Amino acid sequence: MSGAILKTTHRSKTAVALIVQQYRILAGNQRKPATLREFARALSQALQPIGRRVSYQSIKNWQDRLYLPDTLMMMRLAQAARHDWRGEFAADILAAMHPQDYAPLTEIGRWALGRSDEIRLTGGHHGGQKESVEVQRPR
Repeated sequence: MSGAILKTTHRSKTAVALIVQQYRILAGNQRKPATLREFARALSQALQPIGRRVSYQSIKNWQDRLYLPDTLMMMRLAQAARHDWRGEFAADILAAMHPQDYAPLTEIGRWALGRSDEIRLTGGHHGGQKESVEVQRPR
């Protein structure tokens, strides 16, 4: 049973990291993606009316696959920013964390979920190496 939980968590963290990376590119400019702080600030602006914010450390932790975002906060963000890219970001994050309950809203979300399925652990009982198949990122 714990193997299934670990596999699901690994898949979710991978998909979330890919979604964060792609949306930072989208939120940035032609030369570079939005910084962690700029991205956190943009998400926080949408959450400001309900008194919530996102720290740059949270963004870093999500992108580094250390932690998953808070589900309730992503639901609030999806609702608060439902008419712009931040709402789409939150919807895609929810789909990555809870694929049985949510579907990705954008091509970025679909790509990230598909890509996270292609990354798998190989090797012995206690570990191994990561294997992946190269996939073109969405345009």
